Amino acid sequence: MELSNVSVAVLAGGLGTRLRSVVANRPKVLAEIRSQPFLTYLLDQIAAAGCRSVVLCTGYLGEQIETAFGKSYGPLRLIYSREQEPLGTAGALRLATPRFESDPVLVMNGDSFCAIDIKAYWDWHCQRQATASMALTRVARSERFGRVKLDSDARVIEFVEKQHGSGPAWINAGMYFLSQEVLRSIPDGVNVSLEREVFPRWIGRDLYGYVSAGPFLDIGTPDDFAAAESFFAGLNGSARRRFVVLDRDGTIIEEREYLSQPEQVALISGAGAALRKLHQMGFGLVMITNQSGIGRGYFDQAQLGLVHERLAQLLKQENVKLDGIYVCPHTPDDSCACRKPGTGLMEKAAKELDFDLEGSIVIGDKDCDIDMGRRAGAMTFLVRTGYGAQFENAVAADFVVDDLAAATASIGCLMGAERTIIHGH
Repeated sequence: MELSNVSVAVLAGGLGTRLRSVVANRPKVLAEIRSQPFLTYLLDQIAAAGCRSVVLCTGYLGEQIETAFGKSYGPLRLIYSREQEPLGTAGALRLATPRFESDPVLVMNGDSFCAIDIKAYWDWHCQRQATASMALTRVARSERFGRVKLDSDARVIEFVEKQHGSGPAWINAGMYFLSQEVLRSIPDGVNVSLEREVFPRWIGRDLYGYVSAGPFLDIGTPDDFAAAESFFAGLNGSARRRFVVLDRDGTIIEEREYLSQPEQVALISGAGAALRKLHQMGFGLVMITNQSGIGRGYFDQAQLGLVHERLAQLLKQENVKLDGIYVCPHTPDDSCACRKPGTGLMEKAAKELDFDLEGSIVIGDKDCDIDMGRRAGAMTFLVRTGYGAQFENAVAADFVVDDLAAATASIGCLMGAERTIIHGH
């Protein structure tokens, strides 16, 4: 099916209780941001994706939405499904089901926005032949949202409730492709929640998560609504290349204690091809390595330079090149900011190469690699090459895989081979 034939449902029936102190007497989707209703940003995104039919699932003050937008918006045909009493996010969809003309249906929350490439998400969903999928986005603080956990094949395996003090995590971005099978499973005429009741029942039944690094906004609270103007003003400049940050020893090359000679450098089997694939997928590649042998006097910067020249030669034979190499020469006793798990070198790389820490991916074989990634808000992969083979319960990493090739394959499953660069680039 072409995306243009997919019906879109926008859930616009919420009461907006928390927002009434700043947006009174109107539905949340009509709250004005930069002199236009919030709903126009969603409709513009839908139209840009090529969709043509939108069902607005309204409720509280729904007549205002119909008066404001009528039966069309640009190329979009607007249809209304209004609940007479609150039915929840799932109940509203069930009520609107007779108005949908496709299987599956694209569903979007009416009070959040994620700068996601909908066409790429649709292609990914079709490749999976998924019964249901949800778009996920990365946030630095997840306590307001709860977390979504995936396996390395992008299947949803767990929903974690909101927790005080929660750190970076993947959260529900409020955008879904749902089959008619899922919609028909929702009880008719009952207040039901997609998030709390429907999705948990579909774990293990072809429910997938599509990860996106697109900027995310939820206007549900006064503080977040206040940030909306700057959020949309900054979207035009948000297109940035994504980067994979890699450890060296035990991740790209075979582990050697205090490696100091070029002839000791040997790529781990499949690592060169994996890096080439990441590059083909659109990622920048950065290597960050702790080299305390310099601080301990075992070798010097010149010797390290020869080692990295040899590594560059081996990677050139694989038709791949690193965008940057960053080295911490200090010992653990030096208390520097650049030694992993500190994020000093990662922050330096992000500044010099212009990428977002939270949109990056860290791959390494040690707990310090994973800790660095988590502190930066990045997605993390622990590989069981090098020291990674010693970790029995590597629960801190987002994913644990056999090697760099497996990490690359998983990234392809999670994001799709064509969707690795932030929206608009």
